[in-house]
Amino acid sequence: MITTQDMPPQSLLQLLRGSWTDRGLLVVSLIGIAAAWFFIQGRIASGPPMAEIYHGDTMLASYRLPEPGQPPVHFEAEGDLGISEIVINADGVRMASSPCTSQRCVLSGTHRHAGDLVACVPNRILVTIRGSRDSNLDAVVE
Repeated sequence: MITTQDMPPQSLLQLLRGSWTDRGLLVVSLIGIAAAWFFIQGRIASGPPMAEIYHGDTMLASYRLPEPGQPPVHFEAEGDLGISEIVINADGVRMASSPCTSQRCVLSGTHRHAGDLVACVPNRILVTIRGSRDSNLDAVVE
């Protein structure tokens, strides 16, 4: 087994530089990662804005975000510790109350962008936002 102590300094530096094939594979990999990122962001932001409410792996409800002027939606999600109250209105989604002790989910405020989520970990309640109000914009512009 060759260790770094057995190698002269010049050959170690040559080993770290890599060949043209290594550099090409690195560039192709970085382009692939960037393309996958934009594809995933486009999938999250496509369609009408929806709030999806989960308890563990089970989806409890799915609501469209109301337009300005429409009444808000109040949903009570039964979790492991008790009931978490979720408010969905034109401004976004927020956890109004929860039986957990830290109240971080309540203090996190209103979430309104595609991909945002509100989580009450002790109660195992998760709210995700999918879709976008600006359906004429693509994922790069958003």
